[in-house]
Parts: sequence; structure tokens; C-alpha cells
Amino acid sequence: MDGPAAFEMIGRFSAESVPAVSRFAAFRRAVLDPDGAECAFRHAPDRIVDVVPQGLVVDRTIFGEGQPAIAGLRDEPRHRLAQVVSLVLRDAVLAPDSMAVLSETRGFFEPSVNNLAVWNNRLSSIDPNFRDAGPGAWMLAEPDAAIPYVDAVAMPVVGVGGSNYGHFLYDGLAAVVLHRRLLGAAVRAAGRVLLPWQAEILAALGLLDDYITLDRPTRFRKILTSTMLSFTVSYPNRFVRTVFDQMRFQLGGAPGGARRVMISRDEATNRRIMDHRDVIEAIAVAQGFEIVRPAELSVAAQVRMFASARWVIGESGAGLANIGFCPPGASVLELQPDRFSDGWTRAACHLLGLRWHGLFARSEPEGAESVPGEFHFDIEPDTFRAALAVLLGTG
Repeated sequence: MDGPAAFEMIGRFSAESVPAVSRFAAFRRAVLDPDGAECAFRHAPDRIVDVVPQGLVVDRTIFGEGQPAIAGLRDEPRHRLAQVVSLVLRDAVLAPDSMAVLSETRGFFEPSVNNLAVWNNRLSSIDPNFRDAGPGAWMLAEPDAAIPYVDAVAMPVVGVGGSNYGHFLYDGLAAVVLHRRLLGAAVRAAGRVLLPWQAEILAALGLLDDYITLDRPTRFRKILTSTMLSFTVSYPNRFVRTVFDQMRFQLGGAPGGARRVMISRDEATNRRIMDHRDVIEAIAVAQGFEIVRPAELSVAAQVRMFASARWVIGESGAGLANIGFCPPGASVLELQPDRFSDGWTRAACHLLGLRWHGLFARSEPEGAESVPGEFHFDIEPDTFRAALAVLLGTG
């Protein structure tokens, strides 16, 4: 029933602190039985792989002056495939503004709030229902307020970074899709009011019709969630292919299959700004690339476009999330500022059977930016031409 929360200051807990069962059949019973106990099931361990697409060969797949930010990976090319653990919590609360999951007896489920680093670990900066109570701990802003109760098993559709297209596709959604297949309609996706593109994705995955829309923290009979809620986009694992494969299967593909696509990130909200973009894009156009802005297209149109792409160029970041729809064997040239050495695109290419190439761009000196995380970077035209020649096999 509805009622106030029974906690004040709230800490965090990890999946490892929840008792584990060894078989999914036992986990299924715990989820579906109203009296089933809280437990966890481990789908895959944390793993390091040492195979990187194209071997990161200098002057063959890596371009750029000076010492690349990930130079060490050339000598020890490794990627982390993050572990995947699911757990079921009784009488747990989902806060839609932040997508934080919390248990009265355990605290916040750590993966549901791990991406808070983007907001300096201040939950209150994105969720007015909480206020900060010290490092890694928060309090309800109105502890005496009633929290509505829903007699259902809810699956948070994404973690705290869900307004970002890449995080929405990678962080948590694959586990929701797989649990729905295995457990049926007894488990339902839940979260905040959906943006149009989010609703289109859930519709393609068969999760929209009974989606539970929340506008305030809500307690559920049970919450079924997973460690995939955070950093899966940074350390992708094999299960992320589930989302891309089902959407690709459901939405079909455009005719042909040899398009040359360059993703443009010229929107005003982009935090990493490429100087002389018009020059670089003109070079690509001269080589047969079409300049696309995926955010201006429907999700279905994006899926079909990348399903027919044989070569893709894009800047590091969420704009490359759509490579999951590319056919195996497609080539991806990542334009990577040397101050943004995130490796998720390389790891995703490894998992998806794509050929990764990297061009490291020189960024403005650290500290020169007016806002932390925002900076300019530049690509030398001749270096870009050389990278294109290798990408297309003409060099």
C-alpha cells in the first residue's frame, strides 16, 4: 500500500551483496512467486579480452600526430567486457527523474546511480526528490511524503544516463528485453515519461504497450534489474547485440548495402567541437560519403540507414551508437579527440564484427575550455585523406 519511506539517509549496495542462486530456474521462481526472496543471478563474469579489431596498427588503422591518448593499447590491446548480474528486490522503489533504484533495507542499487559522476555525484542535481547527505549518500527531500505502491514486477528500462541515445540503447535495455523473453508479460518495463525516440525504440522491442510510466518515486512489489544499468556503453558485452538484432529484424533494411555515411555532430549542444568541420566533411563528400544527422531522423530511418552502411565515419560519442545496426564486416572510422580516449566504440566493433579504424585529433590544451568537458579539436586534412584511403582500401 501507499505510505512513507522507512529510511532517512541512504547509502549504496552492490549486486555482490545480494545472495546468489546458481540456476536461472531458481531466479525465475524468485521473480514470479509473490513470496519469492531477494536474490541475484550471475549471467557472465567480468572479463578482459586481448583481441582488438585490426590490431591497432600504427599508420594503418591509427592516424594522428604525436603520442595518441591510448598508445599503451598498441602494446597491450585489451578490452573489458563488464560482468552481468541480475537481481530481484522486494518492495523496492524506482525514482523516475534519476531512474535510481532503492531498497529500504539495502539502500541505492549502485549501478542505477553510478553514472552520477557526470553530475559530480550529486543526485539532487537531477532528481528533486532527493538531497545530498554526504559522499555517496542521499536523503529523501520529503521523507514523510507518501510513496505510491504498484502491485507489479517492474524492470527499470535504463539507468541515470537514459536521456542520452547511446546510454539508452546500451545501458540496461538488453537485460530488459531478455528478461521479458524469458519471464513473459509478468514483468514490465518501467520508467519516466518517454521521449518520442525512446517510445519508438521500446515499440520496436515489444515493450511499449504495457510500459509503466512514472512521474514520482514509486514502490513496486518487486523490481527486477541488472548491473547493465551503468557503464555497459563503456564496457559493452555480448548481450547488447540483443537490442540491435531485434530492432534490425523488426524494422527491416533499406535497399542496397554499400552506403558511405559520415555522422555530423554540428548541433549546438555538442560538448566537443570539431574546428574546420566544413573542410573535413567536404573531403568525405568527395569520396562518396553522405553527411547525415541521425537525430533529425526517426529511429526506424536510422536503423535502416546504418543497416545499409558499408563504411561509417563519426566522432567519439553517442552519435556512433547506431553502428550496432551495421552489417558485420562494415568499417568504422572513429574521429577521436586525444583528450577523449573512451574505448567503447572499439569494444563495440569487436563484439559486433566491425572493422574499427581510429583517427586521433589534436585538442586544445587542457584547462583552456570555459566549461569542464567542453573543448575544441582539429583534424589535419591530409591525415584525414590518408585515413580515408585505408578505410576504403584505396591507399
